[in-house]
Amino acid sequence: MDCFFADPADIHGAVLLLKGDEQKHLTRVLRKRVGDHVLVTDGNDRLFEVVIRNLDGTHVECEILDVQERVNEPKVEVTLAVSLLKNPARLDFLVEKATELGVRSIIPMRSERTIPQHEKHNRLEKIALAAMKQCGRSYLPKIHLLSTFKTVVEHAGEFDLRLIPHEKTEQSQFVGAVMKHHPDARKVLVVIGPEGGFTDDELSRAAASGFVPLSLGPRRLRSETAAISALSWVVAGW
Repeated sequence: MDCFFADPADIHGAVLLLKGDEQKHLTRVLRKRVGDHVLVTDGNDRLFEVVIRNLDGTHVECEILDVQERVNEPKVEVTLAVSLLKNPARLDFLVEKATELGVRSIIPMRSERTIPQHEKHNRLEKIALAAMKQCGRSYLPKIHLLSTFKTVVEHAGEFDLRLIPHEKTEQSQFVGAVMKHHPDARKVLVVIGPEGGFTDDELSRAAASGFVPLSLGPRRLRSETAAISALSWVVAGW
């Protein structure tokens, strides 16, 4: 069943309105009619089954038939902090796949070896929205404003488990083995460095803040591959 997004402000009791791009996609592309059933999420963990009651030039009015909470959401809340990548398309790809894997939020980040200095925030939000609808999630990951590695580390205390994959980690610290030792973690932060990796100073700063180093295997991985690999292990553990 097709899935759409409704702003929470457009949900009133048993009535839900689809506006803007969602209204256009429903009426002009999919050519839905009055009486058709679709799924709608508010991006805040609620998934609605609705029936279309009225098609207007500016919105689609729907009646809510059923509501489910946290549909297709992992039990663990994962935040991904990732350094900006030289090729913006690779960051776009990563945001899409991280959303599909179930992350709760994404923090674009600058570290010492990060080359780009800016990200297209609105574009990343649109990518996350499209990925959420495509994979049937009920929560829209929050795309934070660009931050720094130092700031991310300084505010990492709210997480039960803080993970930092990097190539200098011993193979005994493979991500699968590490996850087995933290079965009760419910808020997890995964920090991914840029193409050049983290500096020794950054790794020392992370260690002092309780980050657990991870190995993702013997091969050198691209940043986006490392992020997807780490997220897959973390989410699969719950």
